[in-house]
Amino acid sequence: MRVAILTVFIAVIFVVHCSHTFMGTNVQRPLVYHREVKYNSQMFRKRIEYFNYTIPSNGYARPAIQGILAFDLLGSEASANVTSGGIGYSFVNLRMKSERGMKLDYDIYIFG
Repeated sequence: MRVAILTVFIAVIFVVHCSHTFMGTNVQRPLVYHREVKYNSQMFRKRIEYFNYTIPSNGYARPAIQGILAFDLLGSEASANVTSGGIGYSFVNLRMKSERGMKLDYDIYIFG
């Protein structure tokens, strides 16, 4: 019983310190956009950058975004949050914030 509680506690700590953002699904969905985003560090400051993407129209209607994956390649305490759009919309705006004095390095995948 103690081992099970310890395992759950460690899993919760791991999830809390995870700096990746996963929304929606990528199962059986085509990859519509991929980009690695890199920004240099600012001494003694947190770097805040914005990433915007809109799915191009196919002539009739804009397809909706089905999944968003943002991987922190540095494994730091940086964060990526959706500020508008996202799942079910044809656009997404991400706000990325680094740790103090650290650079930003994210790998962003968008599935349609």
